[in-house]
Amino acid sequence: MDKDIDVLVLGSLNMDLIMETDRNPYPGETIRGKAFYTSPGGKGDNQAVAIGRLGGNVSFMGCVGKDEYGRQLMANLIDNHVSTDGIAELDGVSTGLAFINVFKGQNTIILYAGANGQCTIDRMRHYEGMIKRARILLMQLEIPLETVVWAASVAKKADTMVVLNPAPAATLDDEFYDGIDVLVPNELEAQQLLDMEIEQRSDYDKMVTMLTDMGIKNVIITLGSKGMIYNSGSGIKHKPAYEVKAVDSTGAGDAFIGGLCCALARGMDMDRATDYANAVAAISVMRIGAQSASPTAKEVEEFLAKHMR
Repeated sequence: MDKDIDVLVLGSLNMDLIMETDRNPYPGETIRGKAFYTSPGGKGDNQAVAIGRLGGNVSFMGCVGKDEYGRQLMANLIDNHVSTDGIAELDGVSTGLAFINVFKGQNTIILYAGANGQCTIDRMRHYEGMIKRARILLMQLEIPLETVVWAASVAKKADTMVVLNPAPAATLDDEFYDGIDVLVPNELEAQQLLDMEIEQRSDYDKMVTMLTDMGIKNVIITLGSKGMIYNSGSGIKHKPAYEVKAVDSTGAGDAFIGGLCCALARGMDMDRATDYANAVAAISVMRIGAQSASPTAKEVEEFLAKHMR
């Protein structure tokens, strides 16, 4: 079967409902908000938009409610060059929602899965052909785990590369790891997956080794401003983050993963792909917001030309 989709994202779609306040309310108290706005979100949505803004050929699989928020999320994906052919619109269930209170730059979040929780194998089986047509299947863990496991098995049989961002971290069966080509946790997620704590620098190398020993071909652990650690053909490598003036790290991890998948779909090796993803994340943290901060391919090329090591 022809691979006519570069990256297929199977994941979550949320509408973020954001309220800014001067303080957090006490139980039973009503206080006034000073600003309210909505923003498309969900890790699947953020990563797909990052790929679309980079010019990648990207499609989405998932579920929204047949409601106004669902329509807005679909329109936003299309505006950012993401195909919505694999999204099921469900009657009688709300689109996924995140209720976010912002106080002094700190967030408290209540997440309602809504339609994301209805992203079952039976529903997604209708779009199984898209997995077979994709070069890369990118997933997270904000939809039912059994659906993620099923999709990875379909991808493995179809010679589709599987990239997993294990967020939020969950306990995964050892057999599942064999079907993952690229695992991209952040530092905390890696510690949760392995039930270990970082006590010294050598522990990062140990984590990569432990994960590859489970059968995962490529492991990339993102470390925020400390860069990343990953394995390549020549061993385990530490790569620093680009030095930039960060103003907002919201969505930087999703931007990184979007950039990584774009680069891999374009045939870059892991060393070049991680450089590219690093640049995408660096540009995103210099801007306010999540999806709106994701750069274009031209911006990344100009950034890399300026910051060549």
